[in-house]
This record gives sequence, C-alpha cells and structure tokens, in this order.
Amino acid sequence: MDQHETHTLEELLRRYSSIEKLPEVRRIKFDEAVRTGEDPLSIVRYFATLGIAVREPADLFRLNDDPNEEEINAFKIPEGVAVSVESDDLWLVFEVDSASMSDLAEMDGTETVSSASTASNTPSLEGNAGR
Repeated sequence: MDQHETHTLEELLRRYSSIEKLPEVRRIKFDEAVRTGEDPLSIVRYFATLGIAVREPADLFRLNDDPNEEEINAFKIPEGVAVSVESDDLWLVFEVDSASMSDLAEMDGTETVSSASTASNTPSLEGNAGR
C-alpha cells in the first residue's frame, strides 16, 4: 500500500492490524498537537528527538523512507494522517483542517475532499477513539 495515496482508516486497519483485535484508534487535532508538542502517542515529541520539527502534516511522512525507522509509518486518510506504531499495533489519527488537506493532496497530485471530524474522544467504526 502506497503511503502517499489516500486510504480509509478501515482499509489500513484491515491490512496492518489483527482483524480479530482492531486497535483503539486515538485522535487529535493536528494543530493542537503542533501547538502543544503533545499527542497521545508522543509522535511529535519523538520526531523532535530525531531533529524533525513537525510543522505541517507532510512532516509526518518524513520517516516513511528512512531505512533505519521500522516502527513509525504515516498514511494519508480522508480526515488527515494516520500514524502507526508498528510493534505496539497502536494508531493515532492527526485530524487536519481543510486548508492543510490541500497541502497533503499536493503530495500525490490529487484533490482531497476533507470530511468534518468529530471530537477527539468520539468512537469510530474503525475502533474506539481515546484510551
């Protein structure tokens, strides 16, 4: 699955997680994570320890092609960017506003239609948000 194509979160979970035990998917507004430097899985902080400042959603893809990084993978989804921590089967959705979604669309040359998302602790079909 190409990480630069847009996939649904459900597709990603079916492909990369145990179908019998879909993980709880946590969510955070991208702007809030960047502003505070905090997110439920400490992804933004981890990137900072590697010298990568996360300022825009596209920065979350910077480790995808790093041969030394086996844990963190980022994928475009309609509501933003889904990041997985592979060894723990944990997922975090960075919800992105419509202006930033157009920047993500430029990554693969497609237009992305944004979908309004609900509060970060709202359960979704793909799993339970928040732990």
